[in-house]
Amino acid sequence: MTTHDPVRDPELPNGFCWADDLTSWGEHLDDGRIALLRPADPQRAARWANVAAFYGAQTPLAPAPGPAGERLVVGVGSAGPLARGAARVLGRGFVLVDDLSGAGTAPVPDGGSVLLTAPADACSLAVLTPLLHTWSERSVRVGLLTGIDLPGVAFSLAKILAARTPQSEEPDVLLDGLTGIARTGRHLDERTALDTAVGGRWRTAVVEAHGSGSHALLGPYSVCGLTGDRELAVSNEPVPGGCTPEQCRAGSALTPLLLRDLACRTLALFVCTALILDPYEHYPSSVSLAHAALEGHPAAVIGMVHQDLPVNAEPRLTGRLLAAARPAGAVTADLNDTAGRASGYLLLGDPEQTFALPPAPGTAPVLTPWPGRRPAFLTLPGPGGPPGLLTRDGIWHEPEDLVAVADGHGAALGLRTELTGWLTSLDAGALFEDNLRAWAMAADRPKTRVVEGLKVMRRYREAARESALAALHRVQKSLCAGYGPLPVLPDALGRHATGWAKALSEMSEHSRFGMLDQFTDAATAAHTPAHGPTGTGPCGYCRGPLERTVWSGPVPGAVERIRVACPRCGLVTDRPTAPAHTAVRLHTPNELVPGQTLRVTVDLPAEAPGVWLNVQLRDRGRHALAAHHLPGAVGAAEVEMTVPASVQPEVHRVWALIVDRFLPAWHQVRVPSTPGVHPEEQLP
Repeated sequence: MTTHDPVRDPELPNGFCWADDLTSWGEHLDDGRIALLRPADPQRAARWANVAAFYGAQTPLAPAPGPAGERLVVGVGSAGPLARGAARVLGRGFVLVDDLSGAGTAPVPDGGSVLLTAPADACSLAVLTPLLHTWSERSVRVGLLTGIDLPGVAFSLAKILAARTPQSEEPDVLLDGLTGIARTGRHLDERTALDTAVGGRWRTAVVEAHGSGSHALLGPYSVCGLTGDRELAVSNEPVPGGCTPEQCRAGSALTPLLLRDLACRTLALFVCTALILDPYEHYPSSVSLAHAALEGHPAAVIGMVHQDLPVNAEPRLTGRLLAAARPAGAVTADLNDTAGRASGYLLLGDPEQTFALPPAPGTAPVLTPWPGRRPAFLTLPGPGGPPGLLTRDGIWHEPEDLVAVADGHGAALGLRTELTGWLTSLDAGALFEDNLRAWAMAADRPKTRVVEGLKVMRRYREAARESALAALHRVQKSLCAGYGPLPVLPDALGRHATGWAKALSEMSEHSRFGMLDQFTDAATAAHTPAHGPTGTGPCGYCRGPLERTVWSGPVPGAVERIRVACPRCGLVTDRPTAPAHTAVRLHTPNELVPGQTLRVTVDLPAEAPGVWLNVQLRDRGRHALAAHHLPGAVGAAEVEMTVPASVQPEVHRVWALIVDRFLPAWHQVRVPSTPGVHPEEQLP
């Protein structure tokens, strides 16, 4: 008579059982029981038993329907027997391949789904990314059935089978590491204490936090990806000072929160590079958020693969889509569509699985396109009433006036985009100031006028940034609330931009030859030539070939610029690629007559909100011969200046500074004292 060993065989709820090998594992599965392959580590077995207790007693597995041709389980290498059992119990087709790269040949139809079954160390991004791109183009939903070893793969399947019956009474939670608060409720808008949330029991837990593939910062907690009882290096040696259940190296002053202990059926990790599976592609130790999630409670894990994905309202939207019984694979595809990256998000779990009770007939989530570039909406059932609207930004709207809600929401999104554009331009202005200041401070003689002008420019720029951030905060509050007055673009932004441009103009007017070389060098000091120089027609003065170069840079504020120059005569134009600068043209007379009026026409985009225009007539002397300021210019701007009677008969230059939202551009046209040139030909 054998006795039960509670260490080697921890007690499991009804419906679960232990298996010693793949043969007995498959037999238990055929008998309708959820089998776990017994791991070698008793502590790991105890943790798995706790997870099984979280899901509770299970009814016998119902006989699966016949294999569905549009849904496949693909087994990779040694995981083939586990994949075959998963396909049998889930009612899917089965395909066996030798390695993951061969999964692309699986006969999955367009719009179908694939459950890839492989150990985590076989799931490198180098192999996964091409597969995800190929299947994304065919609308194939993808999920990974994986684990840190074969028993871990069987454990992941056990959680999928245990979660096959949705639980309506379990709430959802959003753990916001950016604010240090938690939100629950039907719309994830009810605040609760973070301490209460991390120890709760949830249907779906959404984590939004700064971090990496091993750790994340969640208010007073350090979310740790520890999988065992201590952190191990690749050689299986303990890491000195590494993580333990009581101490986390990522935040010594923070409370460790082991991700594997977060009790939830579904987990969404909005943490940079959270789901890196191959141990050689993340921090070289056993601490991994992806592995910890696999060893923990959730049957499905949705997470970020890249670190440069923008995250706005996607966390809240994810929670609501899962609560609306949208399949996990479809939610992951929605996130990738929003990010514009086929491999931006990854699903560890069954792409066909849902985690909420299905909605009433006729009220399932339906993607509703709107005409006129309105945002897309999901129709969801209201609480006992008609459907409301859930926007892609995760905002729930009651169904009073859906069209008005759509228009208001679209206007708010447009304003947010415009404010974001202002902030990008402000970054470019700051970079320009820094480069110009560095030149002024490094000169042999102090450039006092430049330094003082830069102080004025900085004051205007910082005030504009503060105004833009405050307006963006109001827009975000309006979007999150789903109602209330719509903020407007602050008038102060235009005033500050005008003050900044005026200070730049005055600086150049009192400098030798307008400091043109210093200005253009400062605008591209952090750039490198991305394309060119290439030929772009003849110079309007010497008829020599013009050269066009595209400049770009990797640092914030290094917006793309285009420079057109004549190797003999010098600069023709240096401008950003922004729409307000693309179509600018200068028209000047063919000659200058001393003592008479010089008329210059500058073509500006009619749709631009108004730019600062400064036109100067210059020779090779110290100051401008004449200058004209025109704030708020739109369309064809007419400028008149009197040519000094003492002007010398030589080639002069009409010099234009055009500033739109802290983005400066410079244009030059050469005008001699005798006729015979057509300056309108100078700009390509």
